[in-house]
Amino acid sequence: MSKFEELGLKKELLDSLNRMNFIETTEIQEMTIPAVLQGRSVLVKSKTGSGKTGAYLIPLINMTEKRKKTQNLILVPTRELAIQVFDVFKKMSNRTGLKGALVYGGASINRQAEELRMNPEFVIGTPGRIKDMTERGYLKLSNVTTVVLDEADQMLDMGFYDDVTDIIEMTDPKRKMLLFSATMTPDVKGLASEFMEDAENINASEDEVPDIKHDYIVSEHKDKVDFLVKYIEDYNPEKAIIFSNTRSGATFVSDRLRKMGYRSVQIHGDLTQRQREESIKRFRGGERFLVATDVAARGMDIPAITHIINYDLPREDKTYIHRVGRTARFGKAGTAMSIILPDEKFVLNRIRKTTGVIIEKLPMEGQAQERREERGSRDRQRGRTYARRPNFSSRDGHKRRSYRRD
Repeated sequence: MSKFEELGLKKELLDSLNRMNFIETTEIQEMTIPAVLQGRSVLVKSKTGSGKTGAYLIPLINMTEKRKKTQNLILVPTRELAIQVFDVFKKMSNRTGLKGALVYGGASINRQAEELRMNPEFVIGTPGRIKDMTERGYLKLSNVTTVVLDEADQMLDMGFYDDVTDIIEMTDPKRKMLLFSATMTPDVKGLASEFMEDAENINASEDEVPDIKHDYIVSEHKDKVDFLVKYIEDYNPEKAIIFSNTRSGATFVSDRLRKMGYRSVQIHGDLTQRQREESIKRFRGGERFLVATDVAARGMDIPAITHIINYDLPREDKTYIHRVGRTARFGKAGTAMSIILPDEKFVLNRIRKTTGVIIEKLPMEGQAQERREERGSRDRQRGRTYARRPNFSSRDGHKRRSYRRD
């Protein structure tokens, strides 16, 4: 890998990178930064944890002059990722004089409006609130010359396609675009073909296989917490995210773990933004377990996570990959363990087939007997379906037709 000092970066930026202990580029940074410095648009396929935040922030900070007008717009799918990217921006730019504004739903519009009145060079936020602020007249995008779409596949999957295209069309027609996505979905490809005709394609995901061990155990529903605790006692995960499909389930598991003396926090949609930020702060600071719904499945950069535990199997196969992508970061190994109900074996087999991962049963005593009958066939006989429940508001408060995931 190259060293940052070899890239011709400004001294004040290099000083900040050195203080952050950023000495050598990651693979995605080595592939992307020179192209951005040359003024190219880039379409980047890269998994979470590859260093992509630095891949776009470093060249943009280096190229941006202090002009007191918004020149760079960074769109991300979730509040948590917006906060994370903004924190990295502040650390990297603190000696450059560049200003940034953080714009996302669930926080004070008046405070964000005050930040935007300062005409920051960078605006980082979620699509719903960004569009809202343009409609209110607090944010003008005509001077934006670079648009970054981070976690584009998740952003579009959440129902933001129209918002994103509307926002892009408000920016300078000669803008450059930097699009980062873990998967190239039809929506991502469609957006790229509409706005990025001359983009350089960079694939940093090809041939990258995360070093993750995939396991499962079988439990009746009433025994799931007991098996979770037994797994913790037997395998001693150092730092883990435990995923529940429901908000009430996340609260129940976190409360049980705390009562048993385990350091645990929770994050889900019933918490206020301040409570969610506090949970993530505590998890970064030493709490052992974060019990979460899928609101935390993407965009949270905590490299030290050793285990992902699926207390509930995800409703969608691709969500399994999003969840387990929280571990095995930056070349480290990780473990993903799922607790399945006796009639969920077919779901596990489907995940195996869809994702191509090998998921093995752990030799733990007292497990329930797996059943071969598929839940779906029994439900069809009963006239029941398990379709996703429509939800007409996104996580950052903008009214759109999307689907509830937490």
